[in-house]
Amino acid sequence: MVIFNSNQSYVLHEKNNLIQIIKNNCQKSYSILEKDGNLNNNYFCVMNHLYVNSNRQNDFKDKFLNRFKRLNTVTGYKALRFLEPHNENEHYILLTLWLDRQDFYNWQLSNQYKATHLNRGTNKGVDQHIVNRNLSYNIRFELANN
Repeated sequence: MVIFNSNQSYVLHEKNNLIQIIKNNCQKSYSILEKDGNLNNNYFCVMNHLYVNSNRQNDFKDKFLNRFKRLNTVTGYKALRFLEPHNENEHYILLTLWLDRQDFYNWQLSNQYKATHLNRGTNKGVDQHIVNRNLSYNIRFELANN
């Protein structure tokens, strides 16, 4: 499966349990740790790039993979990929697809979102000791219809 945005500054190739992301002609490879739904170019894409502090990768993966899963009940949610980089000191990526931009924003304003991110900014939150929020970022874009 190949998905891309209209400018093709991001192109994603998914095959088996691997994804290659080409961003402005720079290619990086990732293993898929969690997969839900199907990728296609008819949706709105959010890519959270999460920088995990040294020696905390296993803690991060355990917390994420063992979380209470809520997205499959959210209106407009279509797919998720949790990606582990193949190289050290690179970002993990949480990629989600949404029917449209408004569905993503509605999710961010929802009670489900608040419950999912309840510990953010507290001593229990992964953003305090595991994920470096200063080095993390997200990208949002419309995918190109075929």
